[in-house]
Amino acid sequence: MELTTLSGPSLWINLLLGLIVINLLVWPLTSRWVESHLEIFLLGVGAAAVTVSGGWSVDFLYQTLQYPVNVAFIVLVVSVIFNNYSRYIFRVLFVFFKRLEPRYSFALLVLALGVSSSLVSVTVSALVLAEVLKVVNLEHKATVCITVFACYAISLGAVLTPLAEPMGLVINNALAGEPYHADFFFLLRHFAGWILPALVLLALAAGYSARNAGAGLQMYIREDKETYGSVLRRTWHVYMFVAALHLISTGLRPLAQSTITHLGGQVLFFANAVSVIIDNATLAAIEIVPTISPTDLTYMVIGLAAFGSMLVQGNLPNIVAAEKLGIKSREWAVVAVPTGLVLMVGYFIALCILL
Repeated sequence: MELTTLSGPSLWINLLLGLIVINLLVWPLTSRWVESHLEIFLLGVGAAAVTVSGGWSVDFLYQTLQYPVNVAFIVLVVSVIFNNYSRYIFRVLFVFFKRLEPRYSFALLVLALGVSSSLVSVTVSALVLAEVLKVVNLEHKATVCITVFACYAISLGAVLTPLAEPMGLVINNALAGEPYHADFFFLLRHFAGWILPALVLLALAAGYSARNAGAGLQMYIREDKETYGSVLRRTWHVYMFVAALHLISTGLRPLAQSTITHLGGQVLFFANAVSVIIDNATLAAIEIVPTISPTDLTYMVIGLAAFGSMLVQGNLPNIVAAEKLGIKSREWAVVAVPTGLVLMVGYFIALCILL
């Protein structure tokens, strides 16, 4: 006799998918091997989820192989351009920094990175940030503050299109059909009004952090280049990561429809603070389903986008920038946790009032 939930999938399928979710959340935090081979682990988990939920087909397999191509191609092209022409890019930036006071220069830099992160890879945005800060004579404390504010801005801005990071792709893919019919500009139309004010505030905070910087900035142009092998490896990792998230999104959708999405947007807004240790695209794959209401969707997406930078390991831009600049986890948390709490409270109050 088959035991079924009210929403459709059998009880045993939900239990198995629940075990997959537990493994998805636990192993990246407890296993060094999983942490070092996250793309492979996520591919295995995604394949298991699709198998349990019965989602395999020839068309789906082709879709999974084709799904990450655009993102991987953009990462490859931008990485090659940046690697070969960085000296010219920095010459323009040097002129920009010398013409304006540091507080204005860094405020505009953070705002530009936040806005442009919706069109390029968040990895590239973080690399630009780190390279600029490495050739500017700021105090270490100011460097930490500007880096944290910029990574918040990059992560928030990236949600405005499906180009910059997997979370946008997951959301667009989940809502491509009825009733949202999400297209390329869906995220921009629905969330620009929520994201852009935060980008301005983060830019102002970055400028304030640079207020005591000297007027004469000592800068130099780095001559070393990344190997093409390294660029190709990163592109391949991005391809695998996006493909894995597509598998996870599809495989866990039956579980999400019958459990987590019933919690409501306000509860999930705070629950999504777990994105400080778990990739926000993975959480989006669990939470975002076509039946979600517009109000709950706004709570979920803002929560997923806003909290990931509270710890170094929360987002890819954090990891890239902190490693490049030698920022320790405790130094990061001292600045990022209060910033995240302010964003959390401010966003929740605004959402409650305006929705």
